[in-house]
Amino acid sequence: MSKSGHTEIATPSLLADAFSEHVQATIQLTKVALELEWTVFTRFTVGVIAATFLSIIYLVWTLRHSRRPLVVWEKLNKPLIKIFRPKIFAFLLGNINPYSGSIDMRISTFSRGFCTGFMRDRHSNRNPFKSIHATALATFAESVGELGLLSSLKDDKDEITLVSLELEFIKKARGLLTASTDFTIPEEDTKEVKVNVVVKDRTLDTVAIAHLVWNIENKSL
Repeated sequence: MSKSGHTEIATPSLLADAFSEHVQATIQLTKVALELEWTVFTRFTVGVIAATFLSIIYLVWTLRHSRRPLVVWEKLNKPLIKIFRPKIFAFLLGNINPYSGSIDMRISTFSRGFCTGFMRDRHSNRNPFKSIHATALATFAESVGELGLLSSLKDDKDEITLVSLELEFIKKARGLLTASTDFTIPEEDTKEVKVNVVVKDRTLDTVAIAHLVWNIENKSL
């Protein structure tokens, strides 16, 4: 009777020990799996960041002197790099046209003949009347219009020179501004073309319209 009672008591104890060991083994295995998964994830993440960083450096280095802005814009249309495209493009644009960097503008949409960008309302862009200075507006409109024209040129050897800029003020410019141009180069050969750029505020009210006249000269002739 006592042996049977002892066996009955020992059996639950053995089962409890086995269950405890099983739980501990499961927990340990889960920890190892999580550590391994975290290591793989960390290595993958670091690899992606490193590859993206190196790709950005390579693109900036190879495109830093390019005078074909649309080609530069399209080359920056790569996974992950595309996230930083406006800032990288602004840096490259500032390398070619340093004064454009003084107004902190960004290009948001760019295709052949079509370009849109935005400019933040910064203290350095303002006039004494707490609105954006005319020179900042002119630089903004000129830069967007120039990109629209450059992307439309038929010959890569064509060079452009601004010969006239007329800025039509409609209302005081404050806050975030957007500028856009939609330009189609004339079919007939002409040395002078006119590009219009519309500048709007965050409420989509037009604050200014820039009328730009450019001279096109083919250096291959």
